[in-house]
Amino acid sequence: MFTKINPATDSQLSNEDVANLMVNEALNNISKLTGLNQEQAFALLLSQVSRQTEQVSLESTSKVHSPLLEVDETQFIASLFN
Repeated sequence: MFTKINPATDSQLSNEDVANLMVNEALNNISKLTGLNQEQAFALLLSQVSRQTEQVSLESTSKVHSPLLEVDETQFIASLFN
């Protein structure tokens, strides 16, 4: 399945415009592929984005990173410069 893409340069579009363009294209494709109207396609896209956002949020909060340097090492390095 080939869809024609109208070219537009990045210099003409801001990041927000690019995001809006992508969302509109996604809604059109969802609508075409599923037979849903625009409102139903938006609800479907919104539910998927919400689910993905929750998953990313859980992953980012569940990771705990150990410090690269222990407190003693940090104090020792700082003492070298004082």
